[in-house]
Amino acid sequence: MTPVSYPQALLKQTHDYARERYIMILSDECEIVLRKIFETYSPKRVLEIGTAIGYSSSVMALISDCVIDTVEKDGERIAAAKELWTKLGVSERINAYHGDADGTLADIVEGKTYDFVFLDGAKSAYRRQLEFLEPHIEKGGIVLCDDVLYLGLVKGDGVPPHKHRTIVNNMRGFLNYLSQSGKYDSRVIDEANGIAVARKK
Repeated sequence: MTPVSYPQALLKQTHDYARERYIMILSDECEIVLRKIFETYSPKRVLEIGTAIGYSSSVMALISDCVIDTVEKDGERIAAAKELWTKLGVSERINAYHGDADGTLADIVEGKTYDFVFLDGAKSAYRRQLEFLEPHIEKGGIVLCDDVLYLGLVKGDGVPPHKHRTIVNNMRGFLNYLSQSGKYDSRVIDEANGIAVARKK
């Protein structure tokens, strides 16, 4: 039996901790897609919106030598993420920013470009954030987005329940933008809660 390495054991422990406490980390299906992207393209400069407790950034940092900028509005989760990164020995390559993405992105990305962007924060903000980030995404850069089908309500053009209407309509607009703007080659993977992958032309 092959022994489990310390990093992988700690990652699994973090994954299970998040699932048990309903902390929103990326879906297992999205993690598979993320790992395949990193194995294929080896991104070097990463921007992540939605750090949570540092699980997805840890996955990226462990399978590549990328440098990551990540933003999270919950200070307690940022603290937990930093503790995890230190234990995994990847903290020197991850820059954590505490605050709302819309209020901090301009300062974070100033003078920088990225070849991989992971959107996993506020669902209604995906399109607004992507359009803002476009000058900072390299040609051929990849954008990965989790939860784009939002409870299955984004499919089609039916009227969603009132409490979900804003998110659903914004997500429909985001997916239409990805497919129709002419700026990306994109696809939606109909697994888990929906995963969008786009490559900037």
